[in-house]
Amino acid sequence: KRDPKIFIEQLRSACHNIGFFLLRHDIPNNAASRQLVETRRFFDQPLSKKTSICYSKSPSFRGYMRVGVENTSGVTDTREQIEYAAEYEEEKSTVATGRPPPFYDRLCIGSNPWPEEFQPTLQPCTSEYIAGVLDVAHRLREALCASLLKGVAVDELSNMFHPRPHWAVKLISYPPYQASGNDNCQGVGPHTDTNFLTLVLQDDVGGLQVFAKGKWIDVPTHGPDVLVCNLGEQAEILSDGYFLATPHRVIRRSSDVPRISVPFFYNPKLSAKIRPTASLSKENDDKGSFLPWERPVQRKHWRMKNNSMLQTVGYNTFKSLARSHPTVFEKHHSDLCILGDGRIVKRG
Repeated sequence: KRDPKIFIEQLRSACHNIGFFLLRHDIPNNAASRQLVETRRFFDQPLSKKTSICYSKSPSFRGYMRVGVENTSGVTDTREQIEYAAEYEEEKSTVATGRPPPFYDRLCIGSNPWPEEFQPTLQPCTSEYIAGVLDVAHRLREALCASLLKGVAVDELSNMFHPRPHWAVKLISYPPYQASGNDNCQGVGPHTDTNFLTLVLQDDVGGLQVFAKGKWIDVPTHGPDVLVCNLGEQAEILSDGYFLATPHRVIRRSSDVPRISVPFFYNPKLSAKIRPTASLSKENDDKGSFLPWERPVQRKHWRMKNNSMLQTVGYNTFKSLARSHPTVFEKHHSDLCILGDGRIVKRG
């Protein structure tokens, strides 16, 4: 706000060279601090209460997930969490087009389950925080657009988020941990996010690492007033490789208390197609006006194997959930199967 031009240039440099940055936010009413308190309060509840909103009941993968049910690249993650996402009215695509809806429309089924019986304060607190962080994400998207090629792609990219973006949020607790030398220290395994932008609220326990300039580095903790921001695969593809999707992981640190984090995942609408934005393509750089390439071309950047980017936001979102939660995918979507490259198809 003090100097938008300087901020936009700093943002461009960070997203081009690293794909990750820290942001001191302006979410009002101490909503971020209260969100961490409410999140910790939920995970302090007995397991019998937490499982009352279990995600296994949800075809759209919403609700509580106990430790050990999620994996990254086949390795079990050591965390428990609640996952919520944007809620939708009944889909009308079949009526409107006369064709069956795409498989990813199944992510719109149902509503977010809240622990109203034993923690009625979680929903209003989380809803307030989501409204605040969503506003931050909107403004960051506009700044990212403005940082690219004198802003010519602003309208083109903004249309992908209209009339409403698809978002998801996770409330996560990593159990207390004392290193013994032989056990699994993976909180969550190395990966890049499939979405456009991720904003992470975290406590001061630490353990988050990002892959930058050829090595894994620790992300400093600055409390609830600072968000950890990383770009996803969509931002890298839409910018024609100019921005970087940030590989990251969580390593369990010795601590007597759980690590609490609340990542917010910001996406275009589910039907948006993921491809390089035409006005940013280097193929259209006939006047030499494309942004300067500053990072070493030969630098090796970590990438997950067998992780193809599919055609639309919806299919990529469905792919990630199906891979991470195969049991729930099989329970609610037994007519579908996921192929090695991530494509979801009808069985038979």
